[in-house]
Amino acid sequence: PAPAMFRCPQFVTGEFETKKVFLEDKVYGLALDALTKACSDILVVSPDKESILLGKRKVHPQPDWWLIGGRSRPGQSTSQAASNNIRRELKIEARPARFKVVGSYNLVWQFRQQEPKSNGTADISTVHALILTEE
Repeated sequence: PAPAMFRCPQFVTGEFETKKVFLEDKVYGLALDALTKACSDILVVSPDKESILLGKRKVHPQPDWWLIGGRSRPGQSTSQAASNNIRRELKIEARPARFKVVGSYNLVWQFRQQEPKSNGTADISTVHALILTEE
C-alpha cells in the first residue's frame, strides 16, 4: 500500500448501501445551495512523468482546462470514485490502489451550470495522481 501521506482513509460504520438517486434540476439546484459536493479528481501523468493530461470542460463551474474527474458517490472511497471517474471520462481501467492522493482542496465557484447559475457551488476535491503505463 501507499505511504499514509498518499492515502485518504475511509471510515464506515455498520452496513451501508449506496442508493441510486436522480435529482431533477430544480431540486439539484437547491441541494447545491445547501451542500458541498465531494469530488475525486485525477492528475493524469504520462509514463515518463514529464507531462500531465487535462480535460477541456465546456460548462461551469470551470469552463476551461481542468483535471479529469467528478463527483464521488455516497459510500465510495476517494480512490474508488477516482477509478470510476477515469473509466467514465477516458475509458481507462485502473484499480483504486493505483491512485495516490496529492491533496484535498476546498473549491468555491462563482458560477454553476444549474439555475440559478449565479448562486455558484462548492466542492471538496481530493486530487489523486495516476501514472499511466505503456500498456
